Amino acid sequence: MAASTPALEISGLTKVFDTKTLEPVPVLDGIDLTLERGEIFGFLGRNGAGKTTTVKILTGAIRDYEGECRVLGHAPASMEARQGVGLLPEVLDFQGWLTAVEIMELHGRLHGVPRERLSESVPQLLNRCGLAQDAWNRRVGPFSKGMLQRLGIAVSLVGEPELVFLDEPTANLDPVGRRQIRDLLLDLEREGRTVFLNSHLLSDVERTCSRVAILEKGRIVQQGDILGMAHVQPYVHLRTTTVPPGLLEDLRAMSDDVAVLDGTIVVRVRTADDMDPIPSLVERHGARLRYLNLAQESLEDVFMRIVGAEGGGAA
Repeated sequence: MAASTPALEISGLTKVFDTKTLEPVPVLDGIDLTLERGEIFGFLGRNGAGKTTTVKILTGAIRDYEGECRVLGHAPASMEARQGVGLLPEVLDFQGWLTAVEIMELHGRLHGVPRERLSESVPQLLNRCGLAQDAWNRRVGPFSKGMLQRLGIAVSLVGEPELVFLDEPTANLDPVGRRQIRDLLLDLEREGRTVFLNSHLLSDVERTCSRVAILEKGRIVQQGDILGMAHVQPYVHLRTTTVPPGLLEDLRAMSDDVAVLDGTIVVRVRTADDMDPIPSLVERHGARLRYLNLAQESLEDVFMRIVGAEGGGAA
């Protein structure tokens, strides 16, 4: 399929789970989404928003749905799509009697990767994912959750996929492991691969993804590039030796949003240039400036602003 074809095209994706004893459960409600090739895309939402159901549809595990989905230009359950896709599922379930290398070779062969190429790529991938070399030829049954997570990420890449679905890739990893996987994601982007990332760790998403979509109760309520979504004006944090009333009055003359929180003055500004007069204002009122910093809205701020703190719905 031509590289100009989007990695993912989703139009009107809807899924309702029917049960014999309960009312039908709507899970996805008209999702529209396009992923271009070579980007890391964050798919965000609280528990039950419908993220995992979406991934199951896009990887062919769920075939009963309404709407149109194209994965690398093909139907999700087609052999052409599956050959070009790698998957780290929400729950890992490897054969505990096999070694890490045997599991990698098994999945590689299922993807049609020649044995001679696997003999070279398997050690490279296990190393890139941070699985210690002394664990490669051990049975995976006794592996820790972190070791299984590293193996799962390596397995998702062993078929040399164009598109990789990663469901919580940094779960169960320590800070060093999280850093390694973030670096790996950026390497995949440089290699021209497309990554579809589900994660609750918004700081990881913010450091790796260029675009995100926020899913709430089966609907995409916001999508776009991260910087564009954080459209709220920046704000300044400053701390001074004292907080004279006249200083607050002058700050309120330049901003309609000024507050004092635990000794820190917070001032909403329009642009970074608006903070330039602040040091002289502080000095004019007989105080000394101890701290001054311009802050931007984080992805977590965006997420909470859009989704809020209420409980969610679908699986």
